[in-house]
Amino acid sequence: MAAPAARGKIVHRSAVRAATPGPTATHRMTLAPCALRVLLATGLWLAPLPASAAAPASAAAPASAASAPAHACTAPVADRHVNQQCALAFARQSDGERAAGHDDAALALLARADRFAPDDLRFAITRAGLVLKARGALTPAGIEAAARAAPDDVGLTMMHAELALVQKNFGQAAEDAGRVLAQRPAALQAYQMRASANLGRNDYEAAAPDVARALQLEPKSPDMLRLRAILRNGDGDHEGALADYRLANRLQPKPDDPFLIGATQFLQHRFADSATTLARHAPAGAQGTYWTLWRYLALARTAGPLQASGSLGPASAPGAALVWPAQVIDFYLGRIDAATLLASARAAEAADDLAQVCEARFYMAEDALLRRRGDALALFEQARKECPRNFHEYEGALAELRAAGVLPAAHAGPAAAVASAPGAAPTASAAAPASAASAAAAAPASPASPASAASAVRRAGAGASLPAVDRASAPGAVASTPAPGAAASAGAPADAAR
Repeated sequence: MAAPAARGKIVHRSAVRAATPGPTATHRMTLAPCALRVLLATGLWLAPLPASAAAPASAAAPASAASAPAHACTAPVADRHVNQQCALAFARQSDGERAAGHDDAALALLARADRFAPDDLRFAITRAGLVLKARGALTPAGIEAAARAAPDDVGLTMMHAELALVQKNFGQAAEDAGRVLAQRPAALQAYQMRASANLGRNDYEAAAPDVARALQLEPKSPDMLRLRAILRNGDGDHEGALADYRLANRLQPKPDDPFLIGATQFLQHRFADSATTLARHAPAGAQGTYWTLWRYLALARTAGPLQASGSLGPASAPGAALVWPAQVIDFYLGRIDAATLLASARAAEAADDLAQVCEARFYMAEDALLRRRGDALALFEQARKECPRNFHEYEGALAELRAAGVLPAAHAGPAAAVASAPGAAPTASAAAPASAASAAAAAPASPASPASAASAVRRAGAGASLPAVDRASAPGAVASTPAPGAAASAGAPADAAR
């Protein structure tokens, strides 16, 4: 069965979300199937620009508008950093004019900011949003109509791209971003938008050049590092992906980062590290359930499924209405069989169209591997064929098949072009700053963009320092000593026979 072209998540339930400035980019791209999401995203652009708005990596932003001398802001100069500071000063002045109800003055200041820093699309997008708001047209239909009427307005075009991304119209989002890049070929946010759109439609080969170019423009862009990590994990370069996720987390922590890092450690078969990383505070709801499942799998690979079952929590109450993937917990606890799990996945997929059946096959395969049943490899192969390329479960199936020798260990895929591009950020973990403080000082401007880049690809998160790396056991092997937290989490026994 061919993998769907796109779905509401990305291989990083957070990957692309973690990559987008506004929301987050993780592998399971959870884009709201509702255009109202773009209005929330637009609100980020219309919010006042803080005095600490990130400046280019070469220097920190001034503490106030006064930090940019008026005489230095009469016209753009050759120094890009000076121009950026002037643009930020104009934007802060615009915030004040807008707060005072002087919309015309606010719009004029944003136009000046855009003239000084045309590659920073925040100013053009904010101005477009204010114009629409003043007209009472800040709605999906209003954005659509305005973008059609003014196809050369980069601010409106980017808003339209964001709307298309939210609606999962990835082709339109990529086309819009391309039109912006034709006018402004050094606009980082447009590369991020187009790369996210292409990852959203599982076209990694099309995304790779944009990720490479964006990292040439800004080697320490947390969002683009997260997008490159997705490409690297797909190629089997899990070490490079882990380095990217860790560096992105140090530069700009996001709530989904522990999942992205822990899932990548799982792909490396560093199960003890993965379980420790995934023990961080998980989000509520279905997204948090995925954290629970991957942590259980990591613990089970070091301590065995019986010892790890306590980490799953209690089984659901009989007759309770469950939200996917809660049914997988019942399966792992022996409360339902594989046929019932697949039936639940099919029902969920019929309602949400999010490829839950392929997810079920991956989790069944992991269970078969843990219990040394002979159908594990066939189930992993089925999951690999059925899951969208931008799913965590696709990555997991690929990693297990490579570890078993069924597939080559790694290949030079799209990420290779990104890694070898001139100016691309290094892959070694040594490239990370010495401390979170030094990383913050070097962080590039992170536009408060809508759901763009990150929303389209994975799940990201917040992070403290990570535990030391520990190479764990081979597929299916059980360590002689439990992973950290395994004993404490031991609880209700799982039924060994399904």
